[in-house]
Amino acid sequence: MPLRRTSLILDEELVDQAAEVLGTTSKTDTVRSALEGAVRRAHVKNLIAWELPAAAMDELDAQRRPREFT
Repeated sequence: MPLRRTSLILDEELVDQAAEVLGTTSKTDTVRSALEGAVRRAHVKNLIAWELPAAAMDELDAQRRPREFT
């Protein structure tokens, strides 16, 4: 993944609070972790919003079979 050095204007108190919540020790790690969390939440939100038609769910149920483990 390409990395780029950049300058940001950050609220120090907010960064400190985020670092405490995220368990990070550097500003870079804190910002990275916060960005990863935002992307993860967006992906989860999209998955939750994605709906299969009822017929597809019925087909999935029909394909399921009990499993026996020995």
